[in-house]
Amino acid sequence: MKKGVAIILLLLGFAIGSTSIAIVWMRLQISESAKLCGRLEDEREVVMREVQELRGQRSWALRPSVLASMVKGRLSMPSPSQTFVVGARELTARTGGLRSMEVSETLAVVSRSNSGRQSR
Repeated sequence: MKKGVAIILLLLGFAIGSTSIAIVWMRLQISESAKLCGRLEDEREVVMREVQELRGQRSWALRPSVLASMVKGRLSMPSPSQTFVVGARELTARTGGLRSMEVSETLAVVSRSNSGRQSR
């Protein structure tokens, strides 16, 4: 009887000890997870600030006055001397029918390049 009680007490002590070790190990894992979560939240805050700054820069850059100052003098219509008209037949003759696009009967307006070369 004393031997049976000793075995039961030994098994009970082993179970309580291993449970205690498991609880301590789980607490350590929770602490490590909490530290990692804190670091990730800090990184997230930094990234969110950077995203907000980039959104502000984008909204500033897309303002009409800023866009107008960026393209000033570059988006004007070409003068009549720099413009010529190409008909649909002439366009298909020049491409040799190699292009699979359908050419409408309307006229295409093609602008000369800034160097003054003609495409004709």
